[in-house]
Amino acid sequence: MLFIYSAEVMFRDGCKYTVIYESRVRMVKTLRVLRKFFVNGIIMTATSLLLRMIGVAFGAFISDKLGTDGMGLYTLIMSVYGLAVTAASSGVNLAATRMCAEAIGREDAPSLRATLRRCLTYAIGCGTLAGLLLFFGADLVADVWLGDARCKRALCLLAISLPFIAASNVFHGYFTAVRRVAKSAATQIFEQLFKILVTVWALLSIVPDDLEWACIALVGGGALAEVASFLMAFILYLADRRRWKRGTVTKAAGRALTRELFGITIPVASAAIVRSSLTTLEHMLIPRGLRANPATAETALASYGVMCGMVMPVVLFPTALLYSFTGLLVPEFAESDARGDKGRIGRMITRAMGMTMLFSLGCAGLMTVYAEELGMFIYQNADAGRLIRVMAPLIPVMYLDHAVDAMLKGLGEQLYTMKVNILDAAMCAFFVWILCPRMGIYGYIVTIYLSEMVNASLSLHRLAKVTEFSASVGKMLVRPLVAVIGAAAMTKLCGLAECGGWAQLILGLICSVGVYLLLLMLLGVIKPGELRRAVGVMR
Repeated sequence: MLFIYSAEVMFRDGCKYTVIYESRVRMVKTLRVLRKFFVNGIIMTATSLLLRMIGVAFGAFISDKLGTDGMGLYTLIMSVYGLAVTAASSGVNLAATRMCAEAIGREDAPSLRATLRRCLTYAIGCGTLAGLLLFFGADLVADVWLGDARCKRALCLLAISLPFIAASNVFHGYFTAVRRVAKSAATQIFEQLFKILVTVWALLSIVPDDLEWACIALVGGGALAEVASFLMAFILYLADRRRWKRGTVTKAAGRALTRELFGITIPVASAAIVRSSLTTLEHMLIPRGLRANPATAETALASYGVMCGMVMPVVLFPTALLYSFTGLLVPEFAESDARGDKGRIGRMITRAMGMTMLFSLGCAGLMTVYAEELGMFIYQNADAGRLIRVMAPLIPVMYLDHAVDAMLKGLGEQLYTMKVNILDAAMCAFFVWILCPRMGIYGYIVTIYLSEMVNASLSLHRLAKVTEFSASVGKMLVRPLVAVIGAAAMTKLCGLAECGGWAQLILGLICSVGVYLLLLMLLGVIKPGELRRAVGVMR
């Protein structure tokens, strides 16, 4: 319901008011754009939600097989893999999305094809180089960086997948730009299911009962899934590109495209690699800092596994509904920016931020009320539930920061965004180094709070500086916060938070969401007429 409402208000000025001044033809075109945006948003939301649900369920299975120590080891491996993927992708997804969207805005099919060729060449080159570096540097990384020789074989397996990941990022950027997100969604679902099937088969059938080999099974299944996903995305792209007219671009235009590609990817890649390096350093320092704390010395890897492998996936699970929607904003903002339509940009920003706050505050309330139940039902771990509640108040800041970052990228501010993210990662590494030996796992939590608040503040300041938008604090923050508190209080008073099983938990969550939406309407944040217009968009 909130998503339907958000789709309507994002374009309300394009379909409600401009009809007074513009022709019926323009009105029909606007409605078509809205329908396409809405349908693509629904597809991406459903896909992301399905993948997150599968991921959380798969994570619960993995945590049961590996235990908290195994989850800690696996998270360490994936922190290095994240750096390698960043180096392999090198900003090519954003470049493909922006450049293809701009070519579509100019109705320039030859430039679109030329853009894809250049992006693929760049991606395959960067992916291959990153794969070679990881493969031949696996011994050094495992022994020196991670301090655990059990990571070597897993890192070598992951290196094989890097060229395929980089190329797949190009296709996903293309599908987003041309509004063919169903194809990207199908590829992602196929990849996740393939990975799970291969991994579960390996863990249950052929892998010995050993943490190292269990991690090898996990990363091996992921590597094979990346290769299969690339092949599927490539086939879907070949089928889709036939609708674009063939043609050639002049040498000058080709050089301009190459310069634009490097102008986007090199700054983004450089900043992303620095940030990812700092993030990897942070994740290496966390277990070391926990070992230095007498209270957590013996359970350092387990505490790290609970926080990063159990708590954060649950806290970020609702972003399946948000991130797919904000991802669609990048081409919308890019096209509006190319046309110089600052008024539309300002209206989209105001409404996107408003919907993000409504959604994130609701999620924070649910996480606070049902923290213990989620921790026990998903992982059978009381510590996970306790830490979920501790992280819940930060959810609005985290979600809003991501939405603002997506808007800035659509406006060509990706370099500033990466500078802020580098500062964020540097702060995290520094405070983890200082606080974890003294405060244990709570030192890491304090670090997350500080870095997220600084990141969000800087991003909001930049967005306000480069655009024209207005925000009502009462409608965006105060009234939704009152609705959240009211819904939480009613949930507690009615005993809905006292769940005895999955059915009761799901019923409690549904009832809490219903009460929250009702209070939002009573407080005038969401108006019934706007909901009716939103539903009418799809008729």
